[in-house]
Amino acid sequence: MKLRARILVSSIGLATIGIVLAGVLASVLIKGSLEEQIAKREENHLGLVSSILTDSAIAFPPTVRTHRLLSHIARDLNVRFTLIRNDGVVLFDSEVMTDSLPNLDNHSSRPEIIGARNGKTGFDRRKSSSVGEQFAYAASRITHPSLGSLDSGFVRVALPMDEIDRVATQLLTIVIGSAGIAAMIMIIVSSFVSKKLSAPILSIVKTVDRIRNGDLRARITEQYPSEVGELAAAVNNMTEKLASDKATLEKLERVRSEFLGNVSHELRTPIFSLQGFLETLLDGALDDPTVNRSFLEKAHRHAERLSTLLNDLIEISRIESGEMKMSFRYVPAVEFLESIMEEIKPVADNKNIAFSLALEFDRSAKVYADKARLRQVMINLIDNALKYTEPGGHVVCRARPIRNQCEILVEDTGCGIPDEHLSRIFERFYRVDKDRSREVGGTGLGLAIAKHIVEAHGGLLTVRSKAGEGSTFSFTLKR
Repeated sequence: MKLRARILVSSIGLATIGIVLAGVLASVLIKGSLEEQIAKREENHLGLVSSILTDSAIAFPPTVRTHRLLSHIARDLNVRFTLIRNDGVVLFDSEVMTDSLPNLDNHSSRPEIIGARNGKTGFDRRKSSSVGEQFAYAASRITHPSLGSLDSGFVRVALPMDEIDRVATQLLTIVIGSAGIAAMIMIIVSSFVSKKLSAPILSIVKTVDRIRNGDLRARITEQYPSEVGELAAAVNNMTEKLASDKATLEKLERVRSEFLGNVSHELRTPIFSLQGFLETLLDGALDDPTVNRSFLEKAHRHAERLSTLLNDLIEISRIESGEMKMSFRYVPAVEFLESIMEEIKPVADNKNIAFSLALEFDRSAKVYADKARLRQVMINLIDNALKYTEPGGHVVCRARPIRNQCEILVEDTGCGIPDEHLSRIFERFYRVDKDRSREVGGTGLGLAIAKHIVEAHGGLLTVRSKAGEGSTFSFTLKR
């Protein structure tokens, strides 16, 4: 009996150690796999960030507005990026204000910068001395006029590593906890469990190894009893989470890449136009009275469009990052809509478009809203309606009660929206007719901003439209 007990205890000990080791191995392998994915993401981000920072329209040190815009882009990408001169002086950091840059240490001795000097991508992982967080760093060479000479500086991106450590720790905690429970159960059900325990553990390790090799579709399909079954379920759940995270990251990468491409394109168009007009004027057209004023007016319009675009970019970044603060109060509905009409009516008259209100409220009715933000939504919707309605048409702003809410509608007799575009009309930079949108002065962000503001009010901005028959945008507010 003593020998059997010793064998049983030894089996239990070995099995428990096996479970713990399998968990540690799984944690290390999965952590290594995630770190490899981080390294690939860093190389992709280096290319994206380099394309942004090397734009000739961006100078360093940047203006406050440019710093704010670049910092918002960094937050959208969940990445910190830095521009470093060849001598190690930091010219820009998305996490550090411009006036604090002189306080940063010289970066010439950083491992990732040393690695990048050889023309390759340099990597390192450490705790940041400026923000106190653990980061994975990657750096490569970059060319920019602000660096003083060609091919003499570096761009560096940094990705936070807390999530990887948390996932690895969580997996290790689950495995170790399951190992303890398994040991107690094995004592109760004798040596039979110890004999059966090795098979499921080996199966779990094989599955984890497949996961480490990037097969996030791998699952433990066998049904195991007791704690081993819980461990298998935990690994399956963890794999589901990793697969979901990977899919989310890939989707975010596509969205961010598309967003950066759109931003670059939208900024480049007015900048190139401004450069063209100004170069023509400097080449002699400034002294030609037949064209100089026309060129200056065109340049001014493009400058205004660029300013509007930057303001809209900052606005939507503030909204999506949660920085936009709302100030809700009860607003007289009729008085508010009448003030909007007084402001817009001259514009409509000038375009020979009939603009009217259809209100089903008495003057005492109020809505619960942020007045300034609600005005921004209304101006955007009515302005769009006027832009896409031909002379002789009409636009109606309608307000009516629906239970304890107020429904506001903006109806027009304009060109309408084809069915295939309706599901994407509120996306950033999405345009049904790109040429006409730019011709009438749109930035492609107005409806996205309006959608976010309406959702912040607890409502939903919707559209009903048919090509050639006009459009109706509507949303509800609390009363």
